[in-house]
Amino acid sequence: LTPGVLFARVSPAHKLAVVRALRAADIVVAVTGDGVNDAPALKAADIGVAMGLRGSEVAKEAAEMVITDDHFASIVSAVRLGRSIWSNVGRFVTYVFASNVAELVPFLALVFVGVPLPLTVMQVLAVDLGTDLLPALALGAEPPEPGLMDVPPRPRTERLLSLRRLAHAYGFLGVIEASLAMLAFFATYWMEGWRPGEPMAASGPLYLRATTMTFAGIVAGQVGNVFACRTERESVFRVGLLGNRLVLWSVAAEIALLLALIYLPPLAAVFGTAPPRLHGWLLL
Repeated sequence: LTPGVLFARVSPAHKLAVVRALRAADIVVAVTGDGVNDAPALKAADIGVAMGLRGSEVAKEAAEMVITDDHFASIVSAVRLGRSIWSNVGRFVTYVFASNVAELVPFLALVFVGVPLPLTVMQVLAVDLGTDLLPALALGAEPPEPGLMDVPPRPRTERLLSLRRLAHAYGFLGVIEASLAMLAFFATYWMEGWRPGEPMAASGPLYLRATTMTFAGIVAGQVGNVFACRTERESVFRVGLLGNRLVLWSVAAEIALLLALIYLPPLAAVFGTAPPRLHGWLLL
């Protein structure tokens, strides 16, 4: 059962024995076949692949996948696409989870530091149900990353919500985004003359601008985050900023929605926003 061993002119019972032996060694097994005698091995494998043109109906019924053109190259394309789908779902999860840290930290700052609430509940909803939606969906259309097929298969026990992915979302991207959002909040007071140790306004125009800066800081962080989540190994500049135009359109829509929530009076009244000053936009 070492690599390079070839079994020729074997009986159906031998095919089945080889598959069972490989699976007993904890090896992921794929079996291709087209005849009736291939059905037991197709059924016993982790994934059975039957030929769609010349394959028997018994083989097709026993298999999990049917190659409609009978070309083995289609199997490689299917594996590549499957890996891409898995990666894109992971990108979606990482992108969405990262903003959760930035949304949580303002409430922790209210409790443990005693500052005015840097982010309102309505603004949290605006992020989760508004500005984050389209960029997250656009990541699902990300083309396969270069070198995707050169990576060894992931372990059988690996979960989508792995510890590594959660640590990357919460402990790395989320911490950076939360820090920048809180920086925008405190910078708004600082640029209006506030200094540490002095009381901070908890209402009025200054407070509205400060919470708006926190909200806009999260959105600005998510703009960077969506590009960071586009790739796992390669630089986004290597794969091309224009490689996924849906991301660009979604970022434009995200920014347009942010501006609407800030500058349209009915929406600003509901979400408690106020237009930042010019230096605030420069900071964002």
